[in-house]
Amino acid sequence: MFFGQAIAKPRYAVLATANLILFFALPIPSSACSVVACIDKGIEVRQDFVVQITHEGIPLSGVTITVTTTTDTDEKIKTAFSGLTATDGSVHISSLVPGEYWLRAAMLGIIAGTECFHVRARPSKKAKKLVKYFWGNLAPTSRQIAGRLIDTQPGEGETPLAKLMHQVDVPVSGALFKLQNALTGSVFRTASDRDGAFSFGFLPNGIYVLHVEGGRAGAREYDFADILIRLNDGAASDTLVLRRRDAGGGSCGGTSLELQRTRA
Repeated sequence: MFFGQAIAKPRYAVLATANLILFFALPIPSSACSVVACIDKGIEVRQDFVVQITHEGIPLSGVTITVTTTTDTDEKIKTAFSGLTATDGSVHISSLVPGEYWLRAAMLGIIAGTECFHVRARPSKKAKKLVKYFWGNLAPTSRQIAGRLIDTQPGEGETPLAKLMHQVDVPVSGALFKLQNALTGSVFRTASDRDGAFSFGFLPNGIYVLHVEGGRAGAREYDFADILIRLNDGAASDTLVLRRRDAGGGSCGGTSLELQRTRA
C-alpha cells in the first residue's frame, strides 16, 4: 500500500471558491478507529531485505522504518525492527524469524507506506528482496502557507440530525503551528490569532510538514495533526482552511485541509 501523504479521502466541496479538498488524518495510533486488514498474510519478503524511500525520484534519508509483530499468546504488538533510512534512502532489515509482520514507513508524522508481510523459513521465488515506497509525491500545492484554523461544531436544532445539518464554524485561537521543510530541515513557527488566522509570510518553495497542536474554541480541546503541503509560487491556490471535526458518521474525525483561491 503506497501513500504520498497522510491518509487522504476525497470530499465534495461546499465552498464555491475551493478548487481542491483533501482530508488529512492524524498519525495512526494503535487504537485507530479504522484498522487496515491484512489479506492473505500480505506480501512475502526474505529474512534479509531492503526498504527504500524516495521523493520524486530522489532518495530520502531520515525516514523511520518500523517492523512490528503480534504474538499469538498475548496479542501485544512487539517491535522487531526500528531504524532510519540512510542518505541513499534505504535501510537494511535482517535476521527476521519466520512469521507475520507489519511494516510502517513515516517521516515527520506523514506516512510513506504501511502493509503487512510474512517471512518463510524457506522463501519462495516470489519473496521480495527490495520494498519501495514513495513519500510526499502527491502533496497539495499552495502559493503561500497562510489561512484560518476553524472548528466545525454542531449548530442549533431539536435533534442530532438537525444540529448536524446546521453546523457552525468557530475560529480556533492560540493553536501552535510548526512548519518544517522536509528536505532542508528548516523550521518556522507561528500561532493562530483570535480569528483563527495564521501566516508564515514569505518562504522558499519546497515541500513542508505543518504540525498543528493546541488552541481553543470554547472549552474544546484538540489532538495534534500533521499535514503535508507543497509551496510553489506558481500554484493557483493561496489560502489554507484547516477544519477540525469530531469523529462520527463513518469518519475518524481530525483536521482536514481545504485549499482556496482568493484571486481570479
